[in-house]
Amino acid sequence: MKRIYLLIAFFMLRLVSAQLDTVHYLQPIIFGLYDDTTIVAEHIYLSTPSASNITVTIRRADGTTIPRLYVYNINADTGSYVTSGSVTLSNGVPLRINIVNASNVILTPGTSPMTRPTNTAGTIIGANAGGLIFQSTGEFFVNYRGRSESQAGSVMTKGSVALGKNFIWGGTPNEYTTAVAEVGNMASMMATEDNTVITVSGIDNGTQFINGASATPITGTTVTRTLQKGQSFILYAKVKLNQLSLQDRGWLGAKITATKNIAVTVGGLMQQGGATSGTVSDSRDFAVDQLVPVEQLGNEYVVMQGNGGTQERVVVIATQPNTTISMNGNTGVNYTLANVGDYQMVPATFFTNKNMYIKSSKAVYVFHKIYGSSALNTNSFMFIPPLSCFGQNSVNMIPDAKRIGGNEYTNTQLAVLATTGNPPTVTVGGTAQAPIAGSSNIAVPGNPNWTSYRYNIAGATGGTALIKNVRISSVGTIQAELIGADVDAGFGGYYSGFGTAPIVEISIAGSPNPTRPCTGATGSSSLSLSATPGLGAYQWYKNGVAIPGATNSDYSIPITDNSAAEYNVVVTVAGNCLVYSNVVKSFSCPCYKPGATGTPEITKIGISTRTTKSTVNFPADVNNGFVALESNDKGLVITRVADPEISILNPVDGMMVFDTDDVCLKIYDGTKWSCINQTCN
Repeated sequence: MKRIYLLIAFFMLRLVSAQLDTVHYLQPIIFGLYDDTTIVAEHIYLSTPSASNITVTIRRADGTTIPRLYVYNINADTGSYVTSGSVTLSNGVPLRINIVNASNVILTPGTSPMTRPTNTAGTIIGANAGGLIFQSTGEFFVNYRGRSESQAGSVMTKGSVALGKNFIWGGTPNEYTTAVAEVGNMASMMATEDNTVITVSGIDNGTQFINGASATPITGTTVTRTLQKGQSFILYAKVKLNQLSLQDRGWLGAKITATKNIAVTVGGLMQQGGATSGTVSDSRDFAVDQLVPVEQLGNEYVVMQGNGGTQERVVVIATQPNTTISMNGNTGVNYTLANVGDYQMVPATFFTNKNMYIKSSKAVYVFHKIYGSSALNTNSFMFIPPLSCFGQNSVNMIPDAKRIGGNEYTNTQLAVLATTGNPPTVTVGGTAQAPIAGSSNIAVPGNPNWTSYRYNIAGATGGTALIKNVRISSVGTIQAELIGADVDAGFGGYYSGFGTAPIVEISIAGSPNPTRPCTGATGSSSLSLSATPGLGAYQWYKNGVAIPGATNSDYSIPITDNSAAEYNVVVTVAGNCLVYSNVVKSFSCPCYKPGATGTPEITKIGISTRTTKSTVNFPADVNNGFVALESNDKGLVITRVADPEISILNPVDGMMVFDTDDVCLKIYDGTKWSCINQTCN
């Protein structure tokens, strides 16, 4: 029997203040006609908690081209033109930025680096045409806001936490038919390094994307592009008028992977609102948010309801197969997501006193379709961060919170999630605010560790009649959600939350596959974490069930446990927060036997890239082969596919691919795909 030795493992802790960072990436987005049916004005808001001045350098996405700026001092109500690409701000001097041309005329939406013409979707957008990069030595917030008389929206950039290689295309699908041509969904992807290969896979077959100026759309279950540093690529699924189709949701749950770090923004050129008549909805508003990669996600979420009542939705998307979801503390399972990219649209009936608690067995993306008011055309969506006891305890600050440019949103509110017993302090213009009556210290169903509070920002007594600069603080961790609306438009922004939890990774020893443990009579693997002293209590799980006695930072799979399974560990830290590790999948440990005896057959077919054969008799001296290959510097690359179970619609018995998701060679046996692993005969 093969002897398996113990492993070396690690615990990785990453503490970043999410939206508050020293670098930010803003991808280009598209908004159709760029008139009152979409947006006609756009602004970038910069703020910082720093009492002293910090300098922020703004560049186009190539990192070198300097945009010409109009810089507006919000508090002083003064503006100036800046040609250096550098601006100075402090906590007392928040700024509003516009991009201008050489004649100091503000670039209109569709001509700026933030928004591009719709016919650039499906094309590679140049690094000096779309996207911006913001950098400073001090931490700051970046908030994009756009508007017209009938539309409004907001994007909170996530800082360096936004960069990664693995994402899921999220958002909210269209539920109703519409006659509005601008309704649709997009994903904007920006490269940060040269020769970045981006692959979008798992698209529902038949979904169509705008292909630049061409009348022939981009189709297929997988789309791949190679981008250079700063270049962007936007996939946009335009709605089919007056009918439900794949355009409404065929993109939802698609995997976005890259060979190098990218930033991704998703959302709607116009997101559909509630039903205006039966199964028809011509109400809409734009909704866009920046993603974080899969490794920055979590398993526990609290969603705070807006003002849309039963029209609101919560979309939960699986990042791993067989993900279960439990609602509001239910000890059972409410939903099961079988495959990566599967999603569940959770109805508003799960909100209890405007709070909803979601717990999943594996990491998930969570999106909230939220409304600024009861009007069906004030919808937006927010990308919700996971719960964390390691998050920031202040948001300092949200500048000019009830306005986009000069337009005022009279129904602007703030919702704050705080740890129980640590009520937040909210000030507007330096004046402390009391919560809205009946909205203070509201329990979260199923999770006693958190409570919510709500505040009227538009009608706050602090600040001036128009300028409402909001600051939030607490002894414990907080999350803050700002929503605003006027008669015909709504917007939203979520402050704080991402990138603050420890990332707990399982390391494997005693397995021929470094990413997967093995089990069985011929050996077994050990799983472990090297834990920071006093981090918390550990519990290991097999197939979602706690393993009795497995409460240390490491776990050895028993040799007698020969069933393939999924393993993970949950760490309970101070404050009763739960930190979830990644999930690893086991397989049968390989065995080793001597080769068969007898007279071998020669190999009759050989392919070589060498100038001379390696041996005089090649390929005949290679035994028992059908084809023999040789090369000095080349390898055999089998077809690489993410999730062949989804990507390949009609596999043939015996078909082989390399699954880039499960990182293994797979074969189709006529019924199912399986990883090829060495086992005993």
